[in-house]
Amino acid sequence: MRLITRDVSQQSDALVSKVLNKLEGLNKPRKYFIIHILHLYLSLRGRYNFHGFSRYGDKCEKTYRLQFEQSFDYLSFNIEMCSSELSSHLILAFDPSYLPKSGKKTPNLGNFWSGCLGKAVKGLEIGGLAVVDLLHHTAFNLEAIPTPSPSELAAKKLSLVDHYAQVIVDRADQITTLSNYLAVDGYFSKQGFIYPIMKHTKLHLISKLRADANLKYLYNGSKKKGRGRPKKFDGKVATKQIDKSKFKLVHQDEQTRIYQALLWSVGLKRKVNVAYVEFLNKGDFTGRYAIYFSTDLTLDALLIYQYYKARFQIEFLFRDAKQHIGLTHCQARSQAKLHFHVNASLTAVGIAKITHYLSQQTPRKVTYSLADVKTAHSNQRMLNLFLSSFQINPNIEKNKHIIDSIIAYGTIAA
Repeated sequence: MRLITRDVSQQSDALVSKVLNKLEGLNKPRKYFIIHILHLYLSLRGRYNFHGFSRYGDKCEKTYRLQFEQSFDYLSFNIEMCSSELSSHLILAFDPSYLPKSGKKTPNLGNFWSGCLGKAVKGLEIGGLAVVDLLHHTAFNLEAIPTPSPSELAAKKLSLVDHYAQVIVDRADQITTLSNYLAVDGYFSKQGFIYPIMKHTKLHLISKLRADANLKYLYNGSKKKGRGRPKKFDGKVATKQIDKSKFKLVHQDEQTRIYQALLWSVGLKRKVNVAYVEFLNKGDFTGRYAIYFSTDLTLDALLIYQYYKARFQIEFLFRDAKQHIGLTHCQARSQAKLHFHVNASLTAVGIAKITHYLSQQTPRKVTYSLADVKTAHSNQRMLNLFLSSFQINPNIEKNKHIIDSIIAYGTIAA
């Protein structure tokens, strides 16, 4: 029995159904299952494993196992959803994330870096590819790709950076329909990552350089007469104290002072568009600075800085999925099942944001809490079970207020 007063899941189910209808190659049973499982991810209590799905869902454990084994194009699904629901001011972001996992038969198991623990530990790693809506300051999953174990990469004679670059290159044609800018953290400021992407895609990279990066000023003077190679550089950049006559001040406020220049990066072996940011305290220089860059030589330095800061929204996407949507719970030992679970978890976070935050029509959006979204979905699922079992009519006027209060029971945010 569907509630007509405050059906919190109706919007999310309608959104998933609308996107699925635009995808090709899906039969009706598969569409119904995708709608069902994404709804279940937003309402399930306890562990996100096949036994938990069978307890709260309407299918047996074996059905969930078989459905998770089938492939589903989450990248196409999320691109279609984001292109229709988000603003036009988007950038792409990529960042790996560690997932704790054990077992002798788990695919891609190895030692990966955990930012929380500050060391490499045994488990799994996913390469999260997301899109960041700059208007709403939040990130949405496109696809999470499993990282092969170090032994598998060594057998293929590939490094981690080679794998990460190939992930972007393989999906470039699809993701560039959303944006041509890809923001990554300073770890990826390596020639092995930047060169293949610049060679095989139309993407422009935005990242951060080390504080002591080896940079050179470009020589723009007149060419010297006579024999010999033309002069290319005009000295090394002293990053702690730049020559401000060769930089252009493009922005200043109480927190930052941003300078811009086209420089030669010795490590990257290319010309880069540098945004040199000095951090201020009430207008006074604190001694702290950072060097950001873009491979787009025409991009404004203020946008380089803003795009790089927006990249961090992907970390909140991982956090929400781990804390609320069971990203680390799956106990499957099949790579297909693990891929389905990880992407379903991250996609469910995006669906909740679109239907419960971006859809608000008020000029100033009210507080959004994923914990409250889960609570409301869970309450509604239980309430629908009671209404159907006891044959209670939810359309009676005196029941509507009571139903709304039951759905909101246990929510935290005001």
